[in-house]
Amino acid sequence: MSNVRLVHFLNQFFAGEGGEEKADLPLSTKEGPVGPGRRLQALLGESAEIVATACCGDNYFAPHREEVIASILEIARKRDIQGLVAGPSFSAGRYGFACVEVCHAASASLGLRCVTAMHLENPGIEAYRQYVDQGVFALPTSEDASGMEDALSRIAKFIGKLAAGSRIGSASDEGYIRRGIRMVEFRSKNGAERAIEMMLAKAAERPFVTEIRVESVDPIPVLPPMASLGDACLALVSTSGVVPKGNPDGFKGNRNTQWRKYSVDGLASMQDIRWDVMHGGYNTQFMEQNPNYGVPLDACRRLEKEGVLGKLYPFHYVTTGVGALFSDMQVVGTGIVQDMRAEGVDAAILVAT
Repeated sequence: MSNVRLVHFLNQFFAGEGGEEKADLPLSTKEGPVGPGRRLQALLGESAEIVATACCGDNYFAPHREEVIASILEIARKRDIQGLVAGPSFSAGRYGFACVEVCHAASASLGLRCVTAMHLENPGIEAYRQYVDQGVFALPTSEDASGMEDALSRIAKFIGKLAAGSRIGSASDEGYIRRGIRMVEFRSKNGAERAIEMMLAKAAERPFVTEIRVESVDPIPVLPPMASLGDACLALVSTSGVVPKGNPDGFKGNRNTQWRKYSVDGLASMQDIRWDVMHGGYNTQFMEQNPNYGVPLDACRRLEKEGVLGKLYPFHYVTTGVGALFSDMQVVGTGIVQDMRAEGVDAAILVAT
């Protein structure tokens, strides 16, 4: 089919509504392409038309998921939409998650072909693979919007194939991110022959492409609960980005690769002194006003005084996870744990944002 009618899903930032201060913006609809959709429309040419753009704030989507999805599906029905595009969301986790959820709903409920795009380590990729939805395709992007032109070009090319009714091949052939779907197809050589060829290539250190990739993440054992915290040394750990005033260690608000620990010795509350907040994934205004939201020192001091806790470790551990690579965060987590062990910490409260 050609001249496919599309709806484009964007977050508040790329729709031009504002930054983090507009993250609670409810769903709204605009006619035609908006923001990056204008460039996408130019790249699509006559193959497809962006009929409408649906915009939703990053914070608004998760607690209003069913409402937002129902509204987008109604938009698609009323406008005779034939396909959906979401993003690109790059490494923005809330945005990526929303893109995948909207795509899956449109595919499952209306049978629409849906295309989104994001960085390989966007948290949305996990949901994308869990759904195993043959109607949803996610294309890889760079970490940030500096790769917008490339991302839009990939999306336009892929939609062009869908619009033309072309057969969509495997992820390795077409360039979309693998979903874990195995499809039956004919090959000139049977499985045994292909397996032997791969084995010989591997033995000879020649390049080869496996047909079944095995990905594994080391399991994290769950420790038994502590009988009592009355004699324990407890540490506070957070990904809130709360750092000393002036950010002396150069924390980054995005794609941070380090961790630090900062003294809270002698403080009854995080509000006793001034702190900065280095985090690009949420509105830091409230955390700056009251850092206890990220590092609950005030509550833990009360528990310490009441004897619920043996003692509170005199430093708080901090990192910033937004946009960070999984491999970098493994290094950060290992470093924090090793330091806690060396310092005799028995347990920790991890505050995520």
